Amino acid sequence: MTLPTLVKNHQRQVYVTQLQKVVNELSQATEKAIQENNAISLGETKYSGLNANGARDFLNDNFKVVQNCNTDLTPCFADSYKRLDGSVFTLENPITVVSLASGASISVFEQSNMKFNPYDWEPSLYLDHGYYQLQVDVNGVQGPNILGRDLFYMELYSDGKVGESYIGDDWHADYCGETDQSYGFGCLSKIMQDGWKMDY
Repeated sequence: MTLPTLVKNHQRQVYVTQLQKVVNELSQATEKAIQENNAISLGETKYSGLNANGARDFLNDNFKVVQNCNTDLTPCFADSYKRLDGSVFTLENPITVVSLASGASISVFEQSNMKFNPYDWEPSLYLDHGYYQLQVDVNGVQGPNILGRDLFYMELYSDGKVGESYIGDDWHADYCGETDQSYGFGCLSKIMQDGWKMDY
């Protein structure tokens, strides 16, 4: 392989390593919160979606937060993002935003008000969203600020699972790189499906 190819492959693996770290930490933090509260789901803890500050408190209590941006994306996130094809990608309006000591930034843009059920599920409408819906930049404001490279959509479920759909992520992977992605579906699913590799 040529040197540019080696450099590109190495950088992609760095993003994947950072992504996997965030995913693992979200899952572990949920499991810890459940255990410490003698609960069986995040919905039975003080981080319940019934609590307006649930998502903010969850991040501050369980992560090394170095900056709280409250409901502002900047300066925790970059000023602008693009999709893989170069088109502009706009992040969802958040309910809480933080930067972590690891260098990652997390924006929660919706939290479920389900007290117990780990996910909403209505087969006719396929409403299978997680307890918290997030957009994560694995290296904060540093470049390249591209959806599918260092920016990812994910959902944290009340039992600690992290993914894009509780019922299986395979179908989401097809969206990675599409210009009409709403929240940014697809790339986390594709990376997980491919064994934690960024082969695109």
